Amino acid sequence: MKHLAALIAAAALVVVAPTPATAGRACAGYVGLTFDDGPTPGNTTALLDALQRARLRATMFNTGQNVEANPALAKAQVAAGMWLGNHSWDHPFMTQLPEAEQAAQISRTQEVIRQVTGVTPDLFRPPYLDTDDALRAVEKRFGLTEINTDVDAKDWDNASVEQIVEAVGRLRDGDVILLHDWPPNTVAAIPQIATTLREHGLCPGRISAVTGRAVAPHTRALTGVHTVGRVDDRGTGVRYTWPGVYFEGRFRGTSVGIVLDDAVNDYEVQIDGLTPVTLVTPGRTTHWIRDLRPGVHTVRLAKRTESPWTPGQFGGFAGDLLGKPAARSRQIEFIGDSWTAGYGNTSTSRDCSATGIDRNSNADQTFGALTARALGADYQLNAWSGMGMVRNYDGGNPDVDYRTYYDRILQAADTAAWERPASWKPQTVVIGLGINDFSTPVHAGERWPDEAALAADFRAAYLDFLKKLRQRYGHRAQFVLTYPSMWNTTALADSVQQVVAQRTAEGDRRITALHYDNAALGLDLLGCDWHPSARDHQLLAGALTAHLKSLGR
Repeated sequence: MKHLAALIAAAALVVVAPTPATAGRACAGYVGLTFDDGPTPGNTTALLDALQRARLRATMFNTGQNVEANPALAKAQVAAGMWLGNHSWDHPFMTQLPEAEQAAQISRTQEVIRQVTGVTPDLFRPPYLDTDDALRAVEKRFGLTEINTDVDAKDWDNASVEQIVEAVGRLRDGDVILLHDWPPNTVAAIPQIATTLREHGLCPGRISAVTGRAVAPHTRALTGVHTVGRVDDRGTGVRYTWPGVYFEGRFRGTSVGIVLDDAVNDYEVQIDGLTPVTLVTPGRTTHWIRDLRPGVHTVRLAKRTESPWTPGQFGGFAGDLLGKPAARSRQIEFIGDSWTAGYGNTSTSRDCSATGIDRNSNADQTFGALTARALGADYQLNAWSGMGMVRNYDGGNPDVDYRTYYDRILQAADTAAWERPASWKPQTVVIGLGINDFSTPVHAGERWPDEAALAADFRAAYLDFLKKLRQRYGHRAQFVLTYPSMWNTTALADSVQQVVAQRTAEGDRRITALHYDNAALGLDLLGCDWHPSARDHQLLAGALTAHLKSLGR
């Protein structure tokens, strides 16, 4: 009967997000109220009722087993306007578990919360605040940001109502406080918590998955930001993996902040179109650019490096932001491999073993980015080094190829498909696939007995891929199939020309081939591992730009 009563009470909760406790007054800052260990019968309903009466919103760090046992209460949390976080499956000391068990604790909880509530958490709090770098790496695999605490109310240790309220009084803008779902004193303290926050001019906020700090509940990373890249928009932050994703904004004043959480990628930051500055694996930070001249400025952030397995996160620009820059009227999509991604293009030596590929790669200075800027176009670089149309470099990873990942929003980091916005309608699609298919000989044990069989499979796959793209982008989109000179074979050149010929014979009048003639262009291939150098990318951009201009719009 108690369980039934709890369900009835949960269902009776008002399905409206509470207004802030400081309604009618300006917020001097935002704090994150968090409650661990729920949902639990007899506790969660009373807590939610108290929070709603006090007009407070909070983040509930739930355990998976409690969500599974009490699905109606988890739904009630969402209905009451609360946010949900992952608190493991059954509250173990996570650092004492092997990696596989850590992943299971997290993934099972993610899945049950998603199935029950429709919410996919982006925050994780380790039980007992027990954590280390290895655990954080596992959390990242699931797109989770770890949230510890700035203030511990000690309600788990029988803190009195007065002690809990005193802890709330220590909060400052952006801080997060640790509370729990189950202590009676915590529920009793809620009205005084609301009063204390109001006295300090603080409002309950949402915790940003990018910064780990509390922000205004309706803060969105892309407010005032222009981007056409494939991004997973999670409100306070967006995630992405494809190279060359860029964000543009406008601001007034002498400074601007760039909110990032990315310990893997490098970025180019450009103010007013001047010489860019490189951020090397910035981590979780708000990077400020200061001492600019007073007035209105533009800011551009571009991802330089590849990270197919690890998303970066952008939390928006900070400062006196103005309306977002206008989208460009022209759009170009670049599809390809390491040439398109800019693998090692800033190196002056083919041997990058000492410095690494990432430090020598810049997707923002590839032929695709340069061509798009020359034509005043927005663009995507949907590229992945080593991937081919049907065969990857040297026959590696035979169960997948580029087409396996093309439709995904986060490449190998997530299987979710990119939901293409209606605004993305490229007039031109430039495809550069095939180098990896043919640059090394077919080995014994691969599924092709010889190069001729590989080429036949390549052509068939290319035709299917083009058919899909044509259905997606319409008959007016211009397709350009590019290929370089190859020292070991003409199979790529022959195959691309045959594909174009067949499509043309079938009535497709907006498809062409472009040969990047290494000798005629004077490519030095001084990038890492014999890839195009920065100078080469300028030459390639010149050839491609001229070709596109000859085709018109």
